[in-house]
Amino acid sequence: MAKLLVYSEEAGVARELLAKARQVAGTQGFTEVGVVALGAAAAATAAIWGEWGADVVYTVAEPALDVYNPETYTAALAGVIEQVQPVVVLVGATKRGLEVNGRVAERLGAGAVSWCDDFSYDAASQSVTAKCLVYTGIGNNTYRINVLPALAAVPPGVFHEQAFAGHSAAVIAVPVAIPAARMRVLANSVKADTGRRLQDAPVIVDVGQGMRNREDLAMAEELAGLLNGQVACSRPISSERDWFPEWLGLSGLKLSPDLCITLGVSGSIQHTIGIRESKLIVAVNSDENAGIFAQADYGIHADLYQFVPALIEAIKTRSVTKK
Repeated sequence: MAKLLVYSEEAGVARELLAKARQVAGTQGFTEVGVVALGAAAAATAAIWGEWGADVVYTVAEPALDVYNPETYTAALAGVIEQVQPVVVLVGATKRGLEVNGRVAERLGAGAVSWCDDFSYDAASQSVTAKCLVYTGIGNNTYRINVLPALAAVPPGVFHEQAFAGHSAAVIAVPVAIPAARMRVLANSVKADTGRRLQDAPVIVDVGQGMRNREDLAMAEELAGLLNGQVACSRPISSERDWFPEWLGLSGLKLSPDLCITLGVSGSIQHTIGIRESKLIVAVNSDENAGIFAQADYGIHADLYQFVPALIEAIKTRSVTKK
């Protein structure tokens, strides 16, 4: 009885993984698609997962899971896997998911891969073949995992969620002993609310390291405002300059707006993975050899400090003319 198990602390990512699990269940011999709900809040809404393709929801509602700690979450997920005995476990490759995936694999002596974007299970050989992104997405490696269960960390946005109307799931509480964690979480801080979610914006103005000063973001904000959009950034702008709480890319958010305008973005594969689902990409860069031009539908070889003010003025003039 081959079981496929899904886990992510982010509901949207879990839905994506369930859609893929449901898709392959009938073709690769899986007899059960399960999802893991860790913590009291997740357990309280467990029944909804049937509508997203789960046959069974395995819950662990221990109080120790109310605050995230990698040790307690590792113990909980490992405990569920030991009792359920799946052959494949899909884990969302979020920051928490990547942290827990490796810990669980080490604890169980299981096979594990990261940045998986496809997989297949061969019942005859009892092995899993996983295709994984390497070199920040510029290529793929194929791995054969012979030590089961196979844990595969899957980046958000690789698969697409799908509702299964009328499908229902059984809810099973799994008794897992969670030892006291040696690591103490001293504090948790919530990211500042930036207003409308980036995922909901129809237009994204994406700034890179070509934007020299923080005060220069004002023109990017003005452009975004005129287009009913929002400003986002590449990883260095967030992690090194600390201008934004989150970034776009392989290790960040992946968006699919109607229009993405990149300003001073070089175009590394790691970043463009976050915007490649955009319906239209317009790139502005002063380097005519910038990699972003290979990804863009329209490329503008210009100094953003000259082009953006001119574009803003043109939009304002056209708006006045239309009135």
